[in-house]
Amino acid sequence: AEVGVTAQEAPDQVRGEAGIHVVWLPAAEKELKKIPFFVRGKARKNTETFASERGVAEISVETLYEAKAHYAR
Repeated sequence: AEVGVTAQEAPDQVRGEAGIHVVWLPAAEKELKKIPFFVRGKARKNTETFASERGVAEISVETLYEAKAHYAR
């Protein structure tokens, strides 16, 4: 029998704006869920763009806050 990772166990992998695949680490996903739902999508997209443009493959909590600071300027 094959042993695989289920979709629920796998980190959320997406292609960022710059075309680089970025993966959300579980702690970052948990932190993202603390953001109000009506701006969460924008926060996710901005963070993925920020990470992708910088060649960051894994989005951590630190990446999330760095992106927040960058876009708050």
